[in-house]
Amino acid sequence: MVTPISPASPSSGIPWRPRQVWIDRQVVDSPVTANVLAHLPDVPTAVIDGPPPVPAPTNQAALMTSAKKTLYLTAQKGHFVRACPGASSRNSQSQLCCGYMIVDLIYNCNYDCTYCYLQSYVNAPYLTVYANVEQLFDELGTFLRTHPQPLVRIGSGEFSDSLSLDPLTGFSRLLVPFLRQFPNVLFEFKTKSDLVDDLLDLEPDGKVMVRAAGYKIGLHFDPLLYYPGWEADYEPFVAQVFDTVPPGDVTYMSMGSLRFPPALKDIVRARFPKSRLMYAELVPGADGKMRYFKPLRTEMYAKMFSWIRRYTADTGLYLCMESQEIWQKVFGHAPACSADVEQHIQGAELQSRSAATQVVPLSSLTFSPRAAL
Repeated sequence: MVTPISPASPSSGIPWRPRQVWIDRQVVDSPVTANVLAHLPDVPTAVIDGPPPVPAPTNQAALMTSAKKTLYLTAQKGHFVRACPGASSRNSQSQLCCGYMIVDLIYNCNYDCTYCYLQSYVNAPYLTVYANVEQLFDELGTFLRTHPQPLVRIGSGEFSDSLSLDPLTGFSRLLVPFLRQFPNVLFEFKTKSDLVDDLLDLEPDGKVMVRAAGYKIGLHFDPLLYYPGWEADYEPFVAQVFDTVPPGDVTYMSMGSLRFPPALKDIVRARFPKSRLMYAELVPGADGKMRYFKPLRTEMYAKMFSWIRRYTADTGLYLCMESQEIWQKVFGHAPACSADVEQHIQGAELQSRSAATQVVPLSSLTFSPRAAL
């Protein structure tokens, strides 16, 4: 059964305007739902029981294009908190993982980056926001209280940009006050956007990363894209970054090169026929993802590292999902295992805090949700 909601006057200044908003009856009373409706009063909206009645596209490329047009507010049926998918390779050590923990708030992204891996991953023809915030806070709080001593790096941004929809969802205004009660957490809003207005009047207390009003910052140069003459663009870009962001404000940085599942290639060619991105020389890596050849990746990382070192020697810099071999060639040393990568990153954060907090590998963390979840 579908129950329409009467639209009010339109709102301006929002980052994205879907053609339709579907609301799962389970989250009608959510503050996230209320915020979305307040900012999209002129968009057709309906309350539904079950998935949105959106026709299934004929192929993955069409599905992804369709998914950028419709918003679905629903409840997270699984866990909000879990290890980053990159952690699945931590046992083989063929690719070293940083031990990042993620919070799944949104599935799919309103941005449409040519290289985005979500194009071959998303299986729903709509953008999904998980609005059952009571479960979110219950689960996140249980996780952090279960691990009271270690410094825990956790954040959103794995399956969507962390802030690109924040003016609509209001997640930052909910999360930042909640996180103040936990001394052991560093939460990262990983974003390409400049949508930080909702953070400016919130006191982060050193627990959230976004540089504005005293927030910490992390830089992720990822994915690095190769093309003839790439150095002429990236070298001044690094200079521009550090002309804008004082190096002392940076807690840690990462680098990663273009990598994606093989299925993404045909999808990108179908959705972005003028793009030359997929015509680069790419080969399957140890994790099955398509990557540039090792010598080329090493060269790009080494040059980026040299440009970054012009501005700061103490970067907490690490490579995202790369092997010990690449680490050794770029930095002259390599972590013995993924736990060492975690120690390296956490150590950089602790130095920025100037506090004697216990550091343990995040790979040792476990999550035991309450039985009611």
